[in-house]
Amino acid sequence: MSHTNPHSPAQHPEHAMTPGPIAGPGAGPDVDPRRRNSGALRVAQGVFALFCLVAAIVLYLRPDPAFPVLQTAGVAGYLLAAPLVAVAGWALARPASGARARRTLIVFHLAFIPLQFLFSFGNYEPLGGMLASAVLAVLMKPRFGQLGRRARKVWLMLHIGFSVSWLGLSLAMAVMSVVGLTADDHGTRRTAYDIMHLFDLMLVIPSMALALITGVVLAVGTPWGLIRHWWVLLKFVIALSLPLFAAFFEHKWIKELQVLESSQEPGGTGLTLTVCLLVFTLLLWTGVFLSVFKPGGRTRWGRRAAAARSAGPNAKRVPAAQMPVIVAAVRRAAEQVVELDLRRPDGGELPAWQPGAHVDLVLPSGTVRQYSLCGDPERRDLYRIAVLREPRGRGGSVEAHALAPGVAVAVRGPRNHFPLADAPSYRFIAGGIGIAPLLPMIRQLASRGADWRLVYRGGSRRAMAYAYDLLRDHPDRVFVSASDTDPRPDLTGLLADTPRGVAVYCCGPAPLMDAVAAAMPAACPHGQLHLERFAAATRSGTGPDTPFEAELARSGRIVAVPGGTSLLTALQTVEPTLDFSCADGVCGSCGTRVLDGAPDHRDDVLQPHERDRRDVIYPCVSRAHGPRIVLDL
Repeated sequence: MSHTNPHSPAQHPEHAMTPGPIAGPGAGPDVDPRRRNSGALRVAQGVFALFCLVAAIVLYLRPDPAFPVLQTAGVAGYLLAAPLVAVAGWALARPASGARARRTLIVFHLAFIPLQFLFSFGNYEPLGGMLASAVLAVLMKPRFGQLGRRARKVWLMLHIGFSVSWLGLSLAMAVMSVVGLTADDHGTRRTAYDIMHLFDLMLVIPSMALALITGVVLAVGTPWGLIRHWWVLLKFVIALSLPLFAAFFEHKWIKELQVLESSQEPGGTGLTLTVCLLVFTLLLWTGVFLSVFKPGGRTRWGRRAAAARSAGPNAKRVPAAQMPVIVAAVRRAAEQVVELDLRRPDGGELPAWQPGAHVDLVLPSGTVRQYSLCGDPERRDLYRIAVLREPRGRGGSVEAHALAPGVAVAVRGPRNHFPLADAPSYRFIAGGIGIAPLLPMIRQLASRGADWRLVYRGGSRRAMAYAYDLLRDHPDRVFVSASDTDPRPDLTGLLADTPRGVAVYCCGPAPLMDAVAAAMPAACPHGQLHLERFAAATRSGTGPDTPFEAELARSGRIVAVPGGTSLLTALQTVEPTLDFSCADGVCGSCGTRVLDGAPDHRDDVLQPHERDRRDVIYPCVSRAHGPRIVLDL
């Protein structure tokens, strides 16, 4: 989607000096929470490295292991893990290697959890290591990209296959347990338990581990998430509890039953094993039920994640609520650019947001302007925006530049019509203050180790906000071009030299965005363009400005929309509480669900590849093809 944030289109750019405070004791630089926590994370990683050494020694010295191969693998695994974790943990605090060390540790701990599960067969220490790895991975706040359609199908196929194998083997184990319990012949009984032991080691353990791994990949790689929906969370708990039961009880009981003399009966051990295996199988069938019917809805975490995504045009319509905030800090980000930090007066949390989101800033005069959030989405206590001063603008930016720490303002939103899409590669093209919405995207992709490049064009280095930081942190990925010293970049060449499936994000003044949009079909037909405009483009639509009718499906009313009158204006005669902000097809706040009819899209919210959508309309500027359109109002 292409929402547009009128930060103002005029000159845009940044100086090559580190931004400094302008005013107020609260205007000092904030400490990045990740840096603030890096010391604790380093200590935690060091403790885990020490645990690995101790676990290796304990496993090596343990006599008569139940599973010698797994115990030997555990000793080797922990000995290899200790130096890796120690070195990577030490590198967390180093600016040049911190991001890479963080990614390495996240991948290591996530991969080491299932390995430690295998080491735990006959041993208790690896269970503590599994818990520690899980906690450490969570503390490093990993971000997972969404699987593509083909990858999702492959992982789903693997998960179904391994899960069916696990279920079938569990049923076979339960049947053999019944045979061992009820057989009169000692040879039959002994054969049943021998086969169970063989199945357990050679088939059930791999099926269990692979079903778990593929299930977790599917969960974190799709919108379902691992803890966002009750059915996924319950299924995950079942999938984790069964291996723990197998590790500590099932194997022990099977080995005891294998060595029974001909005169001995399975007794209570055999009966307990049979009942547990039947329950085991029933729980796996419960997992099948959960996968098919998906009961329970969202968890608390899932509701919180859903709130992080701005209410889209398909959401239930409610007027936008203003939230009072205060200006906590004001900094000069570049020549003619100030950075404003906004906090709640009580210091509480602000609504969650994702890269690409923007807020309406309600200034003390009542003027409302839209600005992209350019801070850290993980910081729930602060919104950060950057404002370019436009003396010849409509006055909003001048008023914003006059704000001082402690001044009360308000915000609406956040909303997001410019989200970061799933793609194998990314190219960012920013013009001046258009860098603002791209900053959180770049930080997120850099933390993932994704493939991305940025071309940043501005009037001069002094006027290009954040250019110094970007060049310092990503010298191999960022190209900065100032028009007063550098020639215009070859957009066609830059777009042509991109991999298939690339996502191209562009934000800046209209001439830059129009040039990128014009170059895309020939230079980059293999990519997808995402635009965010500062101000409304020339309205052309795809049809004449003819009268039509809007039917409101909920109330049954028919609203006539004459030529020369906007759909929003006509709707407000019967629905005066309709939410809107810019009234210029830019912010997306008036998005309305379409039930029938064909919209004539004239907004700057929808992306170029979304212009044929028939499920949404932005009535402040868009109209209808045909005599009637039916709206969800």
